Amino acid sequence: MDRAEKLKKQRLFSNPESFSYKNIIKTGKDYEKLININLSADNSKAVRAISKYSMFIGISAILTLLLMNNLFKERDNNMWQLTYMSKNGRAYLGLVRIADIFIVSLIQHFLLYITVVFTSFILFGGLGDLYNPIQNISEFGQCTLVINKAEYLIADFLLTYLSVVVATSIIYMLMNVFRNRKNVFIGTGVFVIIEYFIYINTESQSIYRLLKYINICNLFRINTIYMEYINVNVFSHVVSLRYVLITAVIILSVMMFMISVLVYVKRYPNTEKGIMAKISDKINAEYQKIFNNYNNLFKEIHKTLLTSKGIWLIAAAIFAAVYFSTTGYVTFNDLQIQNDKLYKEHGGKDYTYIKNYVDSVLEKTDNANKERIEAQKKYDNGEIDFEEYFAAVSNYNSVSNSSVEIAEPMEKLSYLAKLKKETGIDGYIMSDRGYEQIFGKQSTVREIILLMSTQFAVMLIAFASVYIEKKSSMDKLINSSSGGFKYVNKKKLISVGLITLLLTLAVNIIEYTNLIRYYKVTYFQAPVQSLTFMSDIKINVSIIGWLLLLIVFKLIISTVTFSVTFIITRMVSKWQH
Repeated sequence: MDRAEKLKKQRLFSNPESFSYKNIIKTGKDYEKLININLSADNSKAVRAISKYSMFIGISAILTLLLMNNLFKERDNNMWQLTYMSKNGRAYLGLVRIADIFIVSLIQHFLLYITVVFTSFILFGGLGDLYNPIQNISEFGQCTLVINKAEYLIADFLLTYLSVVVATSIIYMLMNVFRNRKNVFIGTGVFVIIEYFIYINTESQSIYRLLKYINICNLFRINTIYMEYINVNVFSHVVSLRYVLITAVIILSVMMFMISVLVYVKRYPNTEKGIMAKISDKINAEYQKIFNNYNNLFKEIHKTLLTSKGIWLIAAAIFAAVYFSTTGYVTFNDLQIQNDKLYKEHGGKDYTYIKNYVDSVLEKTDNANKERIEAQKKYDNGEIDFEEYFAAVSNYNSVSNSSVEIAEPMEKLSYLAKLKKETGIDGYIMSDRGYEQIFGKQSTVREIILLMSTQFAVMLIAFASVYIEKKSSMDKLINSSSGGFKYVNKKKLISVGLITLLLTLAVNIIEYTNLIRYYKVTYFQAPVQSLTFMSDIKINVSIIGWLLLLIVFKLIISTVTFSVTFIITRMVSKWQH
């Protein structure tokens, strides 16, 4: 309040008609409401965790999109003609569907939100502090709403639900405008991926920062507007950005749903093909002519990738590899960076320079310590003054700092000497840090996630390669023909097996290449035991050899996963037949 009064008196902000003056007035009035709020040190961990967790918003949006997709099943089962021709069917049905979307999505979002809330309070506690001011949480220090934590949770639920509604309403409108829903989902997925990469890779000071702020990712962080105090100029009125965003989201959602209903009313079930559709059919016809000349193995690969939509599973697995190998990087401190530079420039198989350097620092430290002890004795006996004694102590302290810097290289030298004595392996002196992130204990979570995502993709591809025949009833023809089952099964095994191996190889190459490029690791030819965390390895293999063994191991896992899934799916298919 005092600051607002001082600013009003300054000439720069003294014009009553300017936005700056009006903003100062509004800011003072808004913060005046908080004067009587009594803050206290309470348990706010649960509410803080809820305010920062946004994963459930994406899950809610996906579930809503699945609901929307099911509402268009009439286009797939030829019921569209019936609903279109019925009296008042289109307008009424369109409005009823909007109501269904609102009701069902609200219920599922509530269930997701209440699950997050209960889980947070079970983990962190603090349920008894719900009626304390939201400003007790440091992140809400700029919030000018006089509300408690319970009221904030209600507002947060409604606001996150609005973000789901506006995102899905746009996609619902596109699903009404375009007949091919798959293209809508594919286009949306590509757009979201691009937006996400722009969001995480654009710095706040970048010239492209506008793309970071006008980004769909911010829609799923809309609840952060409670943590900030920002006013904007709307037709010469100072309005809180919070209310501007909420109003804009509501208006946009209503507009999208209105357009959806209008398009649904006017959309004919059967229309003459447009120019693009005719061009697509022409291209497809020519492609089929060329495709017909390829051998059966290529056709099986084509069937698995395109007809069975296996290409999207492959894309998802590769995206996971790119994402998890380009995020979550570890930043090292100055001393670690200095030591890594020392290893790169003077380390490796011949580390005489580092050994001499360590010995030199230790000798200087020992000499400085002796000088300090001698100076102490002379000073106590009155042989030297305080300045001479202080100089000896300062010299020792300076040299001691260097001995701290060589602590890690000393440990490395001791480890390599022990390694040589016990195993006869001539290790390299090198940094463990980058390799720990690539295949050490620090890589466990990433490795498990990528391995599971790859195996999941392999399982679905193997399943789809068999299921597509049953879905099209081609399995009956194949099983009844002489030698047909064995021939097709052989080609299918080879094609899916080849896809499995190439996918696994691609995921690992992407993962390791990105990590090696970021951490700038060296000495691939060094024995893997040169890394201290690999001291228990009993086989003689280089670091690059160890990486290749890891890839081979994962290829074996993928092959087993594919084989088991394929055999079980084929057995079930034959049993049902």
